[in-house]
Amino acid sequence: MTTSRWRGLLLGLACGLAVVGALAAEPDAIGVQITEPRAFGHMVGDVVTRRIVLDVPARLKLVEGSLPAPGRVGQSFELRRVQHERDTTIGGVRHLLQLDYQVFRAPGEPRVLDLPSFVLRFEGQPRGEELRVDYAPVGVVPLAPAEPVLRAGFGALRPDRLPRPVDTRPERVRLLLYAVLALGPLAYLAYVHVGWPWWRRRQQPFAVAQRQLASLPLDAPAERWLGAWRALHAALDASAGRVVQADGIERFVGERPRFAALRDDLGRFFDRSQALFFRESALIDADRQWLRDFCRRCFDVERGAA
Repeated sequence: MTTSRWRGLLLGLACGLAVVGALAAEPDAIGVQITEPRAFGHMVGDVVTRRIVLDVPARLKLVEGSLPAPGRVGQSFELRRVQHERDTTIGGVRHLLQLDYQVFRAPGEPRVLDLPSFVLRFEGQPRGEELRVDYAPVGVVPLAPAEPVLRAGFGALRPDRLPRPVDTRPERVRLLLYAVLALGPLAYLAYVHVGWPWWRRRQQPFAVAQRQLASLPLDAPAERWLGAWRALHAALDASAGRVVQADGIERFVGERPRFAALRDDLGRFFDRSQALFFRESALIDADRQWLRDFCRRCFDVERGAA
């Protein structure tokens, strides 16, 4: 081997030793590779993932307590899972971190939220180190657009869905049957407490005479008014249960004390009847109005209103 070749070999060896010494003098730095989630298009409930690859030299050791702990992070995110894997390399240890965050905020309009930062600590010689993993922006959009789409079926309010029809025929038949069964007792009670008393009142002697006189005009012919006079006689007879004459007024009043206040009117009625039917006295207008008023007073006494 020539002298020049020996000199070149020695020079290369010296350079290699210099490089090795330099590397021994300056410790290796931590290598970091971070894969961030996409920065747009997320909604409440979505899970976003950060992946971090750390190449840590052999002189350093990751402090496990510095890793983020699962749980709620602020008002926007929750750290659901922390996955940590290790792999030995030539120069040290490779750490594979996967952080899964779930979005908890539902903004009313598109908004950029920041995944939280954290600091990883490493122990080693000649000193420990810290590595800061910075914020990462995440775009979150609302679940529904702020302005509704102006198309049929996409307005601010959608019509309610019509309920499914329910067959109500059995219930209607049952209600009809109940109504029919209830009508019998109700009709009976109405007849006993309303219908029958009302009909009885209308069939009372003076009630019949009152209806006849009420429908008779004052200017009707004298024959019709004489017929009304006879109708009132018939009412007195029916009320007493016998034929009532002028000399029987006291007996009539004694049996029916309610008519005591009409004793004088009864006497006048019989006196005027004697004049009209047996002495052929003329019927005057005052007789007609008096007969109507007298019949009304008898009707009031009969029904208990006087």
